[in-house]
Amino acid sequence: MSQLPASDQSIKKVSNDQQQDELEKLDLFESSTQVTFVTTTHSETQEKQHEQVQHLTSVESTVEQVDIKEKQKEEEEFQKLELTDSVHVHSSTTTTTTTHVLEAHDMPQRNGFQKLASTESLLAEPQEQSNEQDNNQRHVSQTDYYHDRKPDDNYYGGAHPPTAPNYPLLEPRLLEKQQAYADIPSGYNRPLYLRILIGPVRVPTFSYISMLIMIALLIFEFVRMKQLTGSVIETSPFNPMIGPSFQVLVNEGARFTPCIRSVPSLPTSTVISSCYASPTDTCTLEELCGFGGFSSGTPNQSFRLVLPIFMHAGIIHFLVNMLTHLRLGVDLEKALGTPRYALLYMASGIWGFVLSAMLSQNLSASTGCSGALFGLIGYMFIDVLVNWKILPHPVRNLMNLLMSTVISLVLGLLPGLDNFAHIGGFTVGILMGMLVAPMRPMATPRVKIITWILRVVALVLLIVLFVVTIRELYSVYDPSTICPNCKYLSCLPFTKI
Repeated sequence: MSQLPASDQSIKKVSNDQQQDELEKLDLFESSTQVTFVTTTHSETQEKQHEQVQHLTSVESTVEQVDIKEKQKEEEEFQKLELTDSVHVHSSTTTTTTTHVLEAHDMPQRNGFQKLASTESLLAEPQEQSNEQDNNQRHVSQTDYYHDRKPDDNYYGGAHPPTAPNYPLLEPRLLEKQQAYADIPSGYNRPLYLRILIGPVRVPTFSYISMLIMIALLIFEFVRMKQLTGSVIETSPFNPMIGPSFQVLVNEGARFTPCIRSVPSLPTSTVISSCYASPTDTCTLEELCGFGGFSSGTPNQSFRLVLPIFMHAGIIHFLVNMLTHLRLGVDLEKALGTPRYALLYMASGIWGFVLSAMLSQNLSASTGCSGALFGLIGYMFIDVLVNWKILPHPVRNLMNLLMSTVISLVLGLLPGLDNFAHIGGFTVGILMGMLVAPMRPMATPRVKIITWILRVVALVLLIVLFVVTIRELYSVYDPSTICPNCKYLSCLPFTKI
């Protein structure tokens, strides 16, 4: 190994010492720079953290102010008794949002060196959750919690109770009946042919057409009265119904038993005095009955059991009957449909005149749709019994019908009213009600079976009733001997010849 001179070694040693000094200075500078950088970064982080905390604090205060305003608004609405579902839902949403914001605000206090998320990221998730809860609560509030609540749900389905239905303050039993009425289908969604057959219908065709026929026949009675007597109404004796005389009514088709079948008290050869215009005018029974006389030589005008339904004894008689015909009759036809209503109306009216012809005095006559209208009243008794469980006041309805029927039958004892037609129409109305009344709403299978059994029984009774009475009317030698004491049910005849 070669050796350097001493001077060179000293120079080299000095040089090494200088380099070490410079390295130490450089390391010291770098360490101070790192400390400064770390210190600066830490202070910036604290400033940002402080700013975000202040921002969250301001958001919290804003939400609290909104919450206070909402609570004040709710208190005012409570005082006015006008709370709605939207107020409950909005209040719940505001409370949920406030809770999430407070939880987010507590997070930085656990670790001050963690970097905080932005306010938008903190509020985004609670806002989405609140919107979802809002939709769920609106869905719950639209559900009828009286009937649709599941057994495993809490009472309000996780939300404030919705507003109760707008019913009056009724007892629970009446509320159930109101709900049952609401659940009954209207029937207007049925096919057209079913609506025509069994109802409901919007236009009561039979009621209006029959009314027009009655008006036309009443006008024709006045015209015929003018032709035969020279006067439009009967004045001597005066007709209290403001209409034509007895003879004109018989000539135009009133129910008069001697014109329907032969009776011993008034044979065909009888000459009737005071026939039309004056006491000196005479006519035979065949001329009085009109319609071309008797084709077989004996009375056989059976149409007089149907035609008198559309005739009236005068203007007063017509107006009184139209009060029921256009009120009760129109409503029933809309509910039952035209075929069923027409069957009820005509069957009641026809059998009323059959009973009247069989039991009344032979020299009395009667007209009018009162028998058919009593059939509608009889049907209403069945209708009340069928719908007993859903009517708000069934006992009251039944008592009203009973009182009206009793009063009408008592009035039938007065002169000029045919109570036999009323009783006959009422009886057939009850049987026809059993036959044509709609099925009870929400009927059980057992109730449906009983209903069909009653319908079959009613049909059999109706057939037997018509066959037996009509046969008895034409086969008995003198119809007045069938039930002599029954005359006291309608003891005062319409009039006498």
